[in-house]
Amino acid sequence: MAEAALELDDIQGNLLRGYHLPLAVHLAFAFADGRSARGLLAELIDGGDGLPPLTSARPWSHKPSTTLNLGLTWAGLAALGLPAAVLGRFPQAFRDGPGQPERAAALGDVGASAPSHWELGGSASEVAHGLLSIHAAGEPHLQLATQHLRDRLAQAGVRELWSRQAAALPGDRVHFGYRDGIAQPRIAGSGPGQRADAQPLAPAGDFLLGGSHVNCYGGNHLGDLPANLCTNATYGAFRVLAQDAAAFERLIRLSGRRWQMDPEQVAAKLMGRWRNGVPLSLAPDRAVDAVGAPSVADAGIQDFDYAPSAAHPGRYDDALGLRCPVGAHIRRLNPRGAQVMGQPHSRRLVRRAMPYGPEYDTRDPYLADDGIERGLVGYFLCGDLEQQFEFLQRVWVNQDIAAPGLRGTRDPLLGAHPPCGGKFVIRTDDPRDPIVLSDLPHWVATRGSLYCLLPGLRGLRHLAQPT
Repeated sequence: MAEAALELDDIQGNLLRGYHLPLAVHLAFAFADGRSARGLLAELIDGGDGLPPLTSARPWSHKPSTTLNLGLTWAGLAALGLPAAVLGRFPQAFRDGPGQPERAAALGDVGASAPSHWELGGSASEVAHGLLSIHAAGEPHLQLATQHLRDRLAQAGVRELWSRQAAALPGDRVHFGYRDGIAQPRIAGSGPGQRADAQPLAPAGDFLLGGSHVNCYGGNHLGDLPANLCTNATYGAFRVLAQDAAAFERLIRLSGRRWQMDPEQVAAKLMGRWRNGVPLSLAPDRAVDAVGAPSVADAGIQDFDYAPSAAHPGRYDDALGLRCPVGAHIRRLNPRGAQVMGQPHSRRLVRRAMPYGPEYDTRDPYLADDGIERGLVGYFLCGDLEQQFEFLQRVWVNQDIAAPGLRGTRDPLLGAHPPCGGKFVIRTDDPRDPIVLSDLPHWVATRGSLYCLLPGLRGLRHLAQPT
């Protein structure tokens, strides 16, 4: 049965599409009082006086030069005057927030990534009530919209607690050099224009609360939350992740020399894709063809799996990981058709994030640390924080899973590796087998995090009403 079309006018737009605008700024804030906060919400929904309206998923006739989206924390909902009885119905993960010590430790946010070191959402930072995100086509548009927003926040007595600007790198890459934004779930009912993928459409209920949305388990994540507030809402785990690009480049080059591998092949094995986005499952030997074009056309780079299936009996059986290591980043976090701790094609996330900080210069022969922080900032969006985002972070990223190719390891890129260093296994069909990369550092450090609810526009209008 086909899923009903979604209410695009009501859903915040950053869930269903990437804006593909090159600049962004995120501002965390705290309300002064409920009355002024509700008045501000009403103004933000419709825009005006230099502010864009909150951006919905409604199709564009012309792409806007700026977009605006809003997420609210559990503390923010309380500050808006939501009754205690309603606040108590929200899931425990959302109420705790990612900075709660036991929860943070389970997610791998320990040591340098512990909440005590965070600039946002941590034990030493002020409690944030929400997050406003502007994306823009150019610096003048970003500066103008940001200034108008800051002026309006100040008029309402809202305090800005934190901000971070982000900018796309050439080729839509992240600081580790990989092309980004390839493997987003295609959400049923959201319409055309999504990249072709061998994976089935993701049920809308895996990401949206309420309405007629059904998740992959046959239920709805709304629970007993009020429909007038939470229908068409989604949850977002907002993360500020510093990336040690110099250490990454050093490791792939040193490992390449040790194991007679091209450093680009080492990088591809760690990710499961070449840095141009071509998956190892389709092109195990080279990222580009003889004339320098990607070895797999862009339209087909999602048409793969790790084993044959009833629908695709001709797929290469890579159970041993000879093409794509079993522990590679994309295979751990999206095992595609494999039934790993649940049903296939489940626990998926929509990631809307951009790099921050300047690009690292890999031409430095010593690959020295230049002392500049750079990383990734943005949302991981889902319908259930605990069963989707936290499960992936807690189990698939950081647990020592007792399976061939995974035992004794964590996710090579995101894992909170032990002080002695992590390890990563590469299988080969030659005498080097198995190649074990050791002393993997913790390349990614959490600098801040919030759990937000991104209500639909009707839900925000409900919140804006006087209590």
